[in-house]
Amino acid sequence: MKKAIPADLYNWNNKKILIVEDDYVNYLFFHEMLSGAYACLIRAVSVQEAFDILSSGTRFNLMIINSCIPGNEDCHAMKKVKHHWPELPVIALSACDGEENKSRCQPAGCDIIINRNIDTSDMCLLVNDMFDQVS
Repeated sequence: MKKAIPADLYNWNNKKILIVEDDYVNYLFFHEMLSGAYACLIRAVSVQEAFDILSSGTRFNLMIINSCIPGNEDCHAMKKVKHHWPELPVIALSACDGEENKSRCQPAGCDIIINRNIDTSDMCLLVNDMFDQVS
């Protein structure tokens, strides 16, 4: 059963989050975590689709990207995103907590690298903190 997120604690009805995830099950996991806070969640299944969506002029408040998605080798996609949209906060999802991912992703402009096994309360707190930092 889905753990309810108190709307008065997390109400992101004016926020748009781009989730760049090619694995449908992983996307559903993060959708379930974040949808209770009323954010507009949009999925891109590839790096190219993410660039197309961002280039369309739609303004996003946050991008969450699978750090191992094809096309993001050596965090190339994150570098490109930060070059074109430097104000967009980026959270990279990693399959592990390894220093290798941090050493690759942080210099690429990724704001935070998290383990994709994060729980709902920690993820919502993290996203809320990201929104507060740019507000």
